[in-house]
Amino acid sequence: MDVINYEVVDSVLPNDRVWLEWKNLVESEGWTSDDLSVLTLTPTNPTTRIVLARKKSGKLLTIRNFKSMSRLAVFLISMPTPPLLHMYNHCFIKMVAFLDPLCGMSYDNIAYIGFYLVHPEHRGKGVGTMIWERALRRMPENYTVILRAVPYMISRYKSKDTPVEGQGLHAYEMDVEILIEIVDEHVGETYVVRKVDELTKEEYRQVEQFDLSIVKRDRSEFLRRFHDLSFTVGTVLLNTNNEVVACAAVCPTLHTDRHLFKLAPLYASSLQEAFTVIKPLIAEVKNVDCKAHFVLQMLSGTIGFELFPPLFTSVDDVSYRKCGVTLFSTAFENPLDTQRLFIPHNNSCHFDA
Repeated sequence: MDVINYEVVDSVLPNDRVWLEWKNLVESEGWTSDDLSVLTLTPTNPTTRIVLARKKSGKLLTIRNFKSMSRLAVFLISMPTPPLLHMYNHCFIKMVAFLDPLCGMSYDNIAYIGFYLVHPEHRGKGVGTMIWERALRRMPENYTVILRAVPYMISRYKSKDTPVEGQGLHAYEMDVEILIEIVDEHVGETYVVRKVDELTKEEYRQVEQFDLSIVKRDRSEFLRRFHDLSFTVGTVLLNTNNEVVACAAVCPTLHTDRHLFKLAPLYASSLQEAFTVIKPLIAEVKNVDCKAHFVLQMLSGTIGFELFPPLFTSVDDVSYRKCGVTLFSTAFENPLDTQRLFIPHNNSCHFDA
């Protein structure tokens, strides 16, 4: 690689057109975890840090985005479909984002690599390695580095900076009608389900506290930004004492022609609570898109991975794939409540699991 032809950039404004190319590359990879909320919030997320390389002529080669959540490269502004990317004269390379301890939020000293991408025409030329190493140097030495590796990259990442293997991420995808049939067999009638945007201020504070009781991290600022998005829908389950006992949300993911929606997170204490709180979400999505499909991602070692797969695998036309494994630079104990974690939020803008 001729270093004269490249420049490395450690920051990019949220409205820089590079994020449009980044969005296109992420969606082309088919990473369902990186839904529209991830692509929209990442550029303005206060804890996001990026490293990117581009030709000095202005062509972006690689971007690296590290933050305290997701896998590598997670940025996009809420914009319509971008113009043809060949007009941009950019070449994506890599990004990394890590949690800035000065932001006043506690993330257990972790740096989550949300994205690591290299434009196809520049792969295998050493640019990616250069950006990766630069990003790691920018992270505080006492931080645990975390990333979610897709299956074919697990051995490569384990052999370098993240040798400790954690939980696997498993995805089940199904048509909206199939999910409705499964849900209808398990819903309860002694609960009240409310949409998040219908809650009073006091009820919404309960949502934040409930989330904190599951994740063990204060995600209140992120949750407000997430629920304020026009395309996300959230619901909560209230018991007879008007207390929040379950919550869920849904968001579009990948290209619109896929009609795919990511159901996440889903926190609940029982299978009945879990299905009851998501039923209105499914109906809401069906009203918007009658061709909708849902992707539900579970982590091994959680109640969701224990209870959901037997139900899904017993039904025809439900597809399954193992979509990733969490890797760490050192041993890391996640404090979250696995017995109420049916589906992790798995959002690059704020790591939960």
